[in-house]
Amino acid sequence: MWILALPALPAMAQQPAEDAPTQSSPAAEEAPPSKDGPTTTGSLEDFLQEEVPPASVGSFGYRLRRYGITPYIHGVLASNLLQFNKLAGDAPARYGSELLDAHLYIGADILDVVVPEVFLELEPLQFFGSAFQWLNVRYAQIDFRLLREHLVMRTGIFLIPFGTYNTYSYPHFITRLPDRPGFFQELIPSPWHEVGVQFFGEWEYAPGRVLSYAFYVTNGRVQPDFNDPSNPNDDGIDEGGSLAFFGPTFVEDTNNAKSVGARVAVEVIKGLSIGASAYTGAYTVNGARQLSELGVDTSFQRGPLSVDVEAAYAHQQITDGALDKWGYAAVVAYRAHSMLEPLVAVDEVRLDGQPQNDRRTWSVGCGFFPFPDKVPTAVGRAVYGATVHRGEGGTDHRLTVEVAVGF
Repeated sequence: MWILALPALPAMAQQPAEDAPTQSSPAAEEAPPSKDGPTTTGSLEDFLQEEVPPASVGSFGYRLRRYGITPYIHGVLASNLLQFNKLAGDAPARYGSELLDAHLYIGADILDVVVPEVFLELEPLQFFGSAFQWLNVRYAQIDFRLLREHLVMRTGIFLIPFGTYNTYSYPHFITRLPDRPGFFQELIPSPWHEVGVQFFGEWEYAPGRVLSYAFYVTNGRVQPDFNDPSNPNDDGIDEGGSLAFFGPTFVEDTNNAKSVGARVAVEVIKGLSIGASAYTGAYTVNGARQLSELGVDTSFQRGPLSVDVEAAYAHQQITDGALDKWGYAAVVAYRAHSMLEPLVAVDEVRLDGQPQNDRRTWSVGCGFFPFPDKVPTAVGRAVYGATVHRGEGGTDHRLTVEVAVGF
């Protein structure tokens, strides 16, 4: 959510102009004659059938260059110059610096038909007084253009296209808030990634207006099942937990339950898009309980003004019935100057069965673009947020001064 402009994802390489002259790959021209294989760019089928001697010069990846493969690597770094937190109650304030995100996007465009991409995230964590660095795979997917941009098949680990925030990813040079609102933890977990197959595409039904769609089947997400040794009654399957702590099922080794979902979005008038998303699937390790979600979103962009709103409702089955959870998030930003963008935002979550975690957060701040023309992906932000806890009372205060750059 909160897109400066909805750029094509790295995995969706731009189509070449039809009248552009065809050029051979520089790597293909460089390749010297070799007994290891063909010296000109061949078909993918020829490449897959080629036998590569293990003792030949160069790595396997080096030889891939001869087959019309254009690799790329991009990244996003976000660092908090100042992170100030004052929780409700008597707890002392905490402040300091923090590396918020370190993302790498590694992929390739193979003959403008196949696009594999991996999204790696480095998350520095504090554990028992020592700094450990954890590398997470947020997605590892392969896109196949079956019918140009109208029909694309994606398989592997991918972000679930529920709402705009996950659909268009969330690099910090695009999002307008430095921190994920509670809505994107409890209702639409971000990142929300699962393993499966997805079909998506877009269709320009009128000049400048696009209808986009996606539907998918995945292994789903699962709530961790922990047994409390101090509680003799805790011998059943855990259920009814927070969606923020569900994890993807990489291998179906406990049940064959599958999750399904879909999304459709349409630009009804110039600058105004409306979308709807749906998802359902088993969430307990035994597949006995179902989680279903519905979401709506809208984005409006007119000149320097942008308005983004997203809402979702979740129905989570438990033994004695179900938990109904809902929430929303909204942000309004105004590009008052090429270098300045003030903003105001609000998000709220209501968690049936966990009223002590109900909360609403108001945020106000400003984005600063030091090089709006030369480096539009570099941004600084200063945002203050106040979170009011409805169940326990009290207010948390948070001030973040962040710099981020996409490269």
